[in-house]
Formats: sequence, structure tokens, C-alpha cells
Amino acid sequence: TITGINGFAQKINLLPNPVNTETERTIAPYVSYDGKSIVFIRQTKKYRRMFESKKQPDGKWSEPVPVKSVNTFDSLGWFIDAPTYNYNATVIYFSMIEDKKDANFNIYYTEKINEIWSEPVKINLPVNEYTDKTDPFISFDGKQLYFAGRTDDKELDDYECYNIYVSQKTDTGWSEPKALPEPVNSGCDRAPRMAADGKTLYFMSVRGDKKTGIDLYYAKKITKNAWLTPVPVDTLNNNRDEAYPSIPLSGKYLYYQQKSKKKNAKDEKAVKYLLPAELQPEKTVRFYGYVTDLNSGKPVKATINIINPNTSEILSQVKANEKTGKYSLFLQKGKKYRIEVFAKKYSHFFFYFNAGKLKKFEEIQKNITLYPKVNLILNVYDTEIYEPVPATVSVYDKETNKKEDVSLKKLGTGRFNLTLSIGKNYEIRAEHKHFISNKFNLDLTGTVQFNEFERDLELQVKKIDYEINLSDKETGEGVEALVEITNLSTNEKIIRKVKTGKNGKLKIKLRDGTQYEISVKPKGYAFYNTTVDLVDENADYTLTAELKPLKKDTKIELNDINFETNSADLNESSFEELDRLVELLKTNSNMIIELAAHTDDVGSEAYNLKLSYRRAESVKEYLLEKGIPEEQIIAKGYGESKPAFLPANTEENRAKNRRVELKVIEIKSI
Repeated sequence: TITGINGFAQKINLLPNPVNTETERTIAPYVSYDGKSIVFIRQTKKYRRMFESKKQPDGKWSEPVPVKSVNTFDSLGWFIDAPTYNYNATVIYFSMIEDKKDANFNIYYTEKINEIWSEPVKINLPVNEYTDKTDPFISFDGKQLYFAGRTDDKELDDYECYNIYVSQKTDTGWSEPKALPEPVNSGCDRAPRMAADGKTLYFMSVRGDKKTGIDLYYAKKITKNAWLTPVPVDTLNNNRDEAYPSIPLSGKYLYYQQKSKKKNAKDEKAVKYLLPAELQPEKTVRFYGYVTDLNSGKPVKATINIINPNTSEILSQVKANEKTGKYSLFLQKGKKYRIEVFAKKYSHFFFYFNAGKLKKFEEIQKNITLYPKVNLILNVYDTEIYEPVPATVSVYDKETNKKEDVSLKKLGTGRFNLTLSIGKNYEIRAEHKHFISNKFNLDLTGTVQFNEFERDLELQVKKIDYEINLSDKETGEGVEALVEITNLSTNEKIIRKVKTGKNGKLKIKLRDGTQYEISVKPKGYAFYNTTVDLVDENADYTLTAELKPLKKDTKIELNDINFETNSADLNESSFEELDRLVELLKTNSNMIIELAAHTDDVGSEAYNLKLSYRRAESVKEYLLEKGIPEEQIIAKGYGESKPAFLPANTEENRAKNRRVELKVIEIKSI
């Protein structure tokens, strides 16, 4: 048997004025979890009145303020009693006799809305199926409603006797109440107050030596339906009744009503009592702060779930104040928790806390910001060459297929920043006239934990059926050749070598919207080079090339062979054409050519003749460096003596006459 614990050394203090006064009764006082509010009953000659007082920054209690919405009911002749707060002192639960003829208590609550207490609401059945129920108390997580109820008229030495019951919160109201088992209930028990640890119950009872009157007891729950034998909180004030306990979160102090044992005594006072350590509840931690909008700083009406991280069971739920964003939640010692914060059309936030080794009551301020929008970084790129695509991006509501007006910023070619509101299911589309459109869904109706996402969206280029027709310029017959195709639209070279059929026809798929250089390299023919622009919507998708056969006296003009002014030094822009010439000579190694350099008619004839020869030699030297045998090349300069374009004295024709030509001298037999 567990005996009472002597509290002689513990300090007992009456609460100061204005809570306690010399002339007024302080009935059924209850102090909030945070220790900053107290609610109690005052008795006048005619009515009972509910009052509330707040602790000021200097530690003093404010002048009590009447709870008008409740007191109005009492003015109608009703009888109010035993008020208690919910976890954040925004709801007051109390009992009230509606009809003096009936004289049975029922349970009510009033809620603080915009700092005003609402009209009382009667708790729904089946709690009120009992003939008499009083002393309501809501657990810190809001899931259990404790109260004292009786179904008979049992009395014990002038005390009305009750049992303690608990009802569980359901989706539709409250479950059928169940009496707490023995040894908690002994037949005359009231004012149950479960501490924030969810295990320690304080209540008032008449038991043992009836002469002691009403005393406070402490009981510990060890399993779901098992309790240790209640222990009296022995304050050694045996000449007074002790009732209506309340214990703030720190667990150090017990507040209660003290009253003389004299019959019909009217000297109730509110008392503060320092609990011995062995009678204190298990330690808890309180998280508190504000939930606000990240962008505006305004309060957010958020819901906070306290979850068992191992089972995902929701242990309790609290809500942030809609007007202020303020929240407060309590975690019990000995467990690990996952706390999830969410609100409609806002992001989710979560954190973990391990209360396994909590040594003292803690209060932790944690302000939480939720964001109503997210940023989507979108990269649109070509699925073949992995280059960005300057696409047009649009956003649609997946459910309605309506286009959304969202903030869209271009960060670079094919890179976008989209700002999207949380709470919608989006379809993101990317389009480009040369690509097949693509899309993906981004569902922001569920859990959103990050304010920035990055996604890649691939676009497949449209392909064009391109046809190349090669023929002998003299006979018209098809020519077999290697065709080299280079993509010029990206600064990369993509080369494909394809062999045509003997009929000179080649069909190939090319990328829409791309520029290509097509080089035809047939053996025994002059090379052919051209640029194809498939960016143009009116582009021709067929290339017809008549190839000049290589034979004695065949002339081929070399394009883009450029020299520095009045110099034989080759310009770098000439190298691409000269490299084609190198390939032609290597492919046709049995061919001997003449390199003929020509000038315009500006300057003396003798100077131009020398300059043209030096330029022909410069081209020859380039070819020799590339591995072409010297016996395959003859260099000649003709100065201004052989103009190809007349009249030779116009600026246009002078530019054309400054040229280098290739002439076939001999085709050796192999």
C-alpha cells in the first residue's frame, strides 16, 4: 500500500489580491497550463459569476474581469460551477444547472473568438445522458473529456458523491463515457485534472478517515486501464477542505481551492502549493510560437499534428490561432515525435523531437513560416543533342484545362523560373515550332515541403524527309558518292557519312529548324558543297546537284580563298576551302592539277603577275604541308591577264576576278 507523502515542508501561499479578497469568495479556481491565466467563480447574494484574471509582466494578477457571456446565463437563474481551460486558454469548460427544479449539472463550453467569449454551448450527447455531471476537464491534446458524474443520490457525511468518468473525442462528438477503474474511483471523487504528461491525475476525494473532509489526491496511470493506488497530497491543513486542483506545465506548483471544514462555510480561497518532487507529474516540453506567411508575415490558420514517427499514428492535433498565428503544443517525456504543420494552400513543415531523456520542463520557442507559392526552375532541352531549346512555356490547371496566369521569368535560353501557387495540380507545357510539344504534371495539392523545384523537360525535334539527287553533269546519270552532313545551327559539329545508291539518290531524315552544310565527295568528280537552311518554313526539302567529272582541262573555282591585302599570306578564312581541296586530291591521288592565281587590274601588270604567282605558291605550300605530293601540284600566276568577268574595271567584277582556280592537267591511269 502506498501511503500519503508528508508535505509539511512545502510552502503554501494564498494568491494575493485581487484574486483573493477579504470580502469575496474565490470558488473553484483553475490556473491555465502556461500559468498566466486564472478562471474562478464569485458568489454574490443572488448569483454566481465567472471571472478571469491575467498575470502581468511584473508577476501580479490583473483585476478580475467577468466572463459576460457565461454570466448572462446565470442571471437567468442558472447555476455555474467548476471552470477549466483547454491547453491554450482559448476555451473554458464548465458545469451549469439549467433548471433549479431539476438541479442537475450539465457540461458547457465557451470559446474565445476575437478576444470575446462566445455564448455557451452544451456538450453533445452521450456525455449529457448522465443525470448529473460536473467538473469538466479537457486533456491537453483535446482528445479526452474528464468529468465527475453520478446516477444516484449518494451522499457521504453531507458530501454529494460522484465518480470520475472519461469520454473519448470522436469524428462526430464524444464516445460513451467510462468510469475510471478502482483504485481511482472510490465512490466520492470529483474535479479530475490530468497533467500534461497524460499519466498523472490530480483530483479531490472523500475517502479514508471521513473526518478529514475533502482532500487532494495524486494517481499515476501505468497502463491504458491500470492505475497505482492514489496518494493523498498531504498539506497538513486538516482543518480545511482542499478541492479543485490545477497544475501548470512546469509541474512544480499545485493550485487549488482551500475552505474551512465548518458546515456552510463561505471562505473559499485560491492557494498555490509547492509540490514535493515525488508528487510532480512527469516532465513535458512545450513548443510555442507563431505560424506565419513567409512572404507577407501575416498569421496562417495552420493545423499541427503530433505524430509517432515509428507508426505514423497521429497522437494529438492542435491549431494555430487564425487571427494571430499563435500556437502551443506539449510533448510528453519518454517518446520521439514528428511534428507536422500544414495549412490549406500552403507548404508543409515538419521537425523531429526526442523527449526520451527530458530532465526538466522545457519551453521552446519555434516560429514557423509557411509559403503559399513555390518556384519551379524549368530546363527545356533537346533530347538528341542536350542543348537548351528557346521554347514557349505555358501553365494549365490540370483539372479544368484552363490556362493559369503565373509569373514566368526567363533565366536564359531554355531556362525558366515559374512561380506557382500551392493547392493546385498543374500541367506544364513547352512548345517550339521545330519540336514536338511535351508536358508534365506538377501536383501541389498534397504535401509540399520545399519552396523550389527543378525539372528538366525534353523536346524531340521534328524530322524532315530530305532527298539528295546526285548526277553526272555531262551524262545525267546517277553518281555514287560519300555525303558529309554537318549541323551548323549548334556550335557543335554533327557529321554523318552516308553512301548514296548507284542511282545517285539519298533519302535522309534531317532536323527541322536547323542549318546544314552538305559536302558531296564523289571519286572522279569535283567536290560539291552547299548550305541548307531548314529554319525557313519555305525551304526546299530536295537537293539536286550536277557533279562535274574530273578530266583533262576541267576547271574548278576555289571559293573563299583570301589573302591579306597586297600580300601572299593566306587568311584563316581560306583554310576550310583548302582542306576540302586536300581531301579531293587525296581521294583522287592520280590527278595532277594546276593552281592558277589571278588578280584584278589595279596596279601595274608586272606587280600583279608577281603577286599572283606568290599567291599560287602560298596555296601550294599549304597543300604540301597537308601531305599532298609536290608532283601532284603545279603553281602558276596569271596576274590580270585572264579576267573571267568583264568588263574588268568595275568593282564587282574586280572582286570576282581576284580568284584561285584549279585546272586538271592530267588523270593518270591506276
